[in-house]
Amino acid sequence: MSQLNTREGKKSDCSSLYELVKEAAQTNKIPVDPNLTPEGLEEIGFGPSPGFYSIVAEKDHSLVGYALYYYTYSTWEGRSVCMEDLFVTGTENHNDVATAMWKKLVEVALAADCGRCNITALQDKKEMLNFYECHKAINLTKSEAWHFFRMNQDSMAEFVKGSKVPEGITIREATPSDCIGIRKQIQDLADYEKMPEGPQIDAEVLKTDGFGKQVFYKACVAEEEGEMVGYTLYFFTFNWEGRGVYMEDLYVSPSHRSRGIGMALWRKVIRDGMALQGIRCDFAVLDWNLPSIEFYKSKGAADMTELRGFLFYRMRKEEMEEFVKK
Repeated sequence: MSQLNTREGKKSDCSSLYELVKEAAQTNKIPVDPNLTPEGLEEIGFGPSPGFYSIVAEKDHSLVGYALYYYTYSTWEGRSVCMEDLFVTGTENHNDVATAMWKKLVEVALAADCGRCNITALQDKKEMLNFYECHKAINLTKSEAWHFFRMNQDSMAEFVKGSKVPEGITIREATPSDCIGIRKQIQDLADYEKMPEGPQIDAEVLKTDGFGKQVFYKACVAEEEGEMVGYTLYFFTFNWEGRGVYMEDLYVSPSHRSRGIGMALWRKVIRDGMALQGIRCDFAVLDWNLPSIEFYKSKGAADMTELRGFLFYRMRKEEMEEFVKK
């Protein structure tokens, strides 16, 4: 019997990976960038700043599956990873191969000190939902009422046309010295979201993860007369449609709202995404936060949980550690 081997993807895998992606697109009816090529995968996944990473399953020197992932960031728990896609060719035992690849991905994530493994799932893919749940991934859309929002490429282009920054406000990229102020506003946002015990990281962790050897996020701040009045924290994403940007946090102090500061910060996020040929801006909103939902929808963002059944799943660190022991 042929032995299954799971390992991190290599540049030399890109041609075989590309063929699996085409099979996945046909099998699961997932959209793929029509301009995607093996050479493009090499450039995006193995360049100076990789847009994605992969775990592959190999049998008889041929790839039989892949897990696509990238690093993300949580302002509550720090370093995280997102498993964007998990595919096994039709000739293989899906659950065994998928479990082996997911386990390898989690091992890599834990070695990088990640405390979460996030998954975006589709409500109508019942078999995959059962698969995630049998390995103790939690449906956060159900348990905490998070909804997945997306602004597409056309809406992004329209939104950034309004380039006005409110008078007296400066929008700039964050520096290490901003981390204390950002940490305070992270807590303010958690208090507003009725989850005051959520943030577990301090300013030093923010400094290391945002400005250290490996950068896990970007942040921008809004200032008025030297006072920080808002911030946004974000990171870049990838799926087979192309690059994107994910806005983890967007916050403006209550006394400075309704002045356009939030829009100015959001535009900065989108411009940074577009600079990398990003075609979407994603973020999460609690379903009871109607003022924010209306604000985002008014600017062209769509609730993908309502429209297409996008669900947030998460394997927490305790479950990750237990998973790799099995």
